[in-house]
Amino acid sequence: MKISDIMTRNPYTLSPRQTIAESAALFFKHHVDGAPVVKNGKLVGFFTKNQLFKAVAECISFDTTIDKLMIKDVITCHPDDDVKTILNRPVSRFPVVQNGTVVGIVTRSDVVRYLNMELDDLQEAKHLKEQMDAIFEASYDYLFVTDAEGRVTKVSPSYYRLTGIKPEEVLGRTMYELVAQGFYDRSCSIEVIETLKPVTFVQKIKTGRTVLVTGNPVFDEKGDLIAVVTNGRDITELNELKRAVEQKEELSRHYKTEYFQLKGYCDYVVASPVMAELMKTVKQIAQFDSAVMITGESGVGKEIIAHQIHLASPRKDKPYIRINCASIPESLLESELFGYVEGAFTGAKKGGKLGIFELADGGTLLLDEIGELPLSVQAKLLRVIQENEVTRIGSTKTTKIDVRIITATNRDIAEMVNKGQFRTDLYYRLNVIPIVVPPLRERREEIPALVEHFLKKFNEKYGLNKQIAPQAIDILVSYDWPGNVRELKNVVERAVVTNPGDIIFSVDIYNNKTTMDPTQQPMVNLRELVENLEKHYINTYLAKYGSTRKAAAALGISQSTLCRKVATYGIHLA
Repeated sequence: MKISDIMTRNPYTLSPRQTIAESAALFFKHHVDGAPVVKNGKLVGFFTKNQLFKAVAECISFDTTIDKLMIKDVITCHPDDDVKTILNRPVSRFPVVQNGTVVGIVTRSDVVRYLNMELDDLQEAKHLKEQMDAIFEASYDYLFVTDAEGRVTKVSPSYYRLTGIKPEEVLGRTMYELVAQGFYDRSCSIEVIETLKPVTFVQKIKTGRTVLVTGNPVFDEKGDLIAVVTNGRDITELNELKRAVEQKEELSRHYKTEYFQLKGYCDYVVASPVMAELMKTVKQIAQFDSAVMITGESGVGKEIIAHQIHLASPRKDKPYIRINCASIPESLLESELFGYVEGAFTGAKKGGKLGIFELADGGTLLLDEIGELPLSVQAKLLRVIQENEVTRIGSTKTTKIDVRIITATNRDIAEMVNKGQFRTDLYYRLNVIPIVVPPLRERREEIPALVEHFLKKFNEKYGLNKQIAPQAIDILVSYDWPGNVRELKNVVERAVVTNPGDIIFSVDIYNNKTTMDPTQQPMVNLRELVENLEKHYINTYLAKYGSTRKAAAALGISQSTLCRKVATYGIHLA
């Protein structure tokens, strides 16, 4: 019989640049112990679970590519080779190669199945039995044989090593008994007996081991079942590696999610009707791909609003790219936006460079400080937006793109259009949906909530537990904040690190320190102070969450308690 008669055709393969983690995932998903490594259609190596175990034992990073660990001197065979030619070779699996191309794979298990099928061949029966016994004894994976009634007749020496169960504990007993007594969670032999078909699944052993088992029926010349031969391999270590990979991936997803959440929500608090209404608008327009122009003073959080639009959009799982048009020299801005090909100009990177538009393909692109975009680049940007395609510098080839454009600026673009500093056609392309973020002085009711947010943030950062006196908050609320939220954040941090006590009685707004010494203050009505503080936070959280149920949960009290306090303080519910 030829190798081609028993080999597995079109086997799963790996590439040299795939990682250890990727190979582990392939092994687990497809229940294989090894795979040929192929480059440009040709065999270059072999990667098995032994290399995985080596990586685990030596603490090699799961991101390492398998070409660093793969077997390079691979023993192969040809489809026309006789099966017997591989019996005495020192490995357990062989890539089947024809004209340099991997066309299949053959394993010792395949040989065992072949030998079982050939048992009826009387001329070679003795020889085949000897070979089978040799393989049975030498197999690294265990072999387990039952009769047609499920009674265990033979187990290989490796069975105890891989399962922790001594052969004498199972020999002569039926699999029905052993399953009932908890030796195994399920039996491969029983399922083969019941279906008369090969069966493969993961079996849990009472010793805590996890084994991948494959059972094959053995029939006599009349077609009656006479035995079941089961091959088992320990995948406990492989499962541990898989869990480690899954943990790493889950941590990566967790950190990615937290990164975007922090980027989207850090230093941003919704605690006023105007900002609550703005966020409703953001969620509404996020569902559509219309261009958005966000305007507002420096420090109000335009970039955060842009990212909220992305996070609430169908593109949330695609790239979110931000480029500051004011921070890149004009000579480099065009190549950053549109990319270039090799040799496009002196100093061009070998192989060329991907532009921001191509990088953001499928996702969202924020063009921050759009008012600083030179007129020479504005014309090219307009063409990209109109045609939904980009041409790299030095190339005539166009590339289709799918990018949602958001722009942000603290300049009056309409006035720039009137002065000829910004293209009219580009302005109308970008300003489909205008969003104006109000300055902090127009939403002063948010200042206490923002102060609380920043105070918590810096307390955690510096390991402190500071609080801010109501008098200091009054000072902050009365200030006009030309630097908006960014300035407020700096002032709170400065107050946290410069005030020695646990209560902050002084704030330093651009070196204009105002101090409230509690020992020099007039008598304070503590009850009135507490009531005012309660009213302030109830109003703030009601504005932020929009319902008594959500506000009560955020405040850590019951809804009935909140409603009672609302009635007591005469707070109006919208």
